Amino acid sequence: MYDSYKSFINEIISKNDLTGFKSNQDYNVILEHVNMEQGKEYLYYILKLTSISDIEIKAFCNLNDKYGSPKLYDYGDRLGLLSPSSLRYILHAHLILSHIKSIQDSIDIVEIGGGYGGLCLALHYFSNSYNIKINKYIIIDLIEASSLQKLYLSQVCNSIKNIDFIDSETFGSSINSSDLFLISNYCFSEIDISLQSMYMKILFPKVTHGFMAWNYINTYDFGFKYREEVEYPLTGGRYNKYIYF
Repeated sequence: MYDSYKSFINEIISKNDLTGFKSNQDYNVILEHVNMEQGKEYLYYILKLTSISDIEIKAFCNLNDKYGSPKLYDYGDRLGLLSPSSLRYILHAHLILSHIKSIQDSIDIVEIGGGYGGLCLALHYFSNSYNIKINKYIIIDLIEASSLQKLYLSQVCNSIKNIDFIDSETFGSSINSSDLFLISNYCFSEIDISLQSMYMKILFPKVTHGFMAWNYINTYDFGFKYREEVEYPLTGGRYNKYIYF
């Protein structure tokens, strides 16, 4: 699964061309597989839980959907054609920024598994609306994924200058910061338990708070006091949770 994913990303990077990558089947195994109906549910929760306007929803989605040719669906006269994955990023950005706001308003973020950079983009896009300053944003990922993130974010929003990209094989050992806010949406709980243990040993001592979208396995004591709630909308089985710590 990851071999095809990495091979496809290498093709994108070698061509320096983002055309069509979000709708490629080798990529959709890992990302950009939110369906239309799930997108409707994400939109429902955005409108119910946040003060984000239709104009802001459409503006962010238009920005994120402009690159990579994602699958677009019609979400009504007010919003038009949008990618459901972009709607997911908006809701998750709200959950994360709201949690950060309850702790502090100036933050260093580390994300384990950054996809193509969509969540990073959403958090920077909406952070001002929550009066939060993101000082530094670190993404830990496979080398191939990091290369795609660099290319994608430089083309979509080259004004974001505070991002560091870290090889996942180091588990964040080179990070000198402390008091980090950890994000991992559908990554930490998916990787092998031996890799989880390495993150807990090397990275987690530098973390004080965080948020995870959890799946695949039962939650367990990973070193922080946390609260959990059932993922909404529910996109997987009984393991899918939102974890706040």
